[in-house]
Amino acid sequence: MQPKSKVELYAAIRRDARAGLSIRAIQRKHNVGFRTVEKALASVWPEPRKPLPPRPSRLDPFKPLIDQMP
Repeated sequence: MQPKSKVELYAAIRRDARAGLSIRAIQRKHNVGFRTVEKALASVWPEPRKPLPPRPSRLDPFKPLIDQMP
């Protein structure tokens, strides 16, 4: 059964590492890369997601015209 969240994935990776699986075997089992396994073994909690930069609205070029309407 695949873990549902990144926290559960990290826990499963650490559990498999304690059971004696190699890093490469863990990569194959969980379908993740080397860096993900290394991060999971180094920290209990995954890094928080980086916030996305705000995107401009498609109406931005027309807002002055809209504001001028009665």
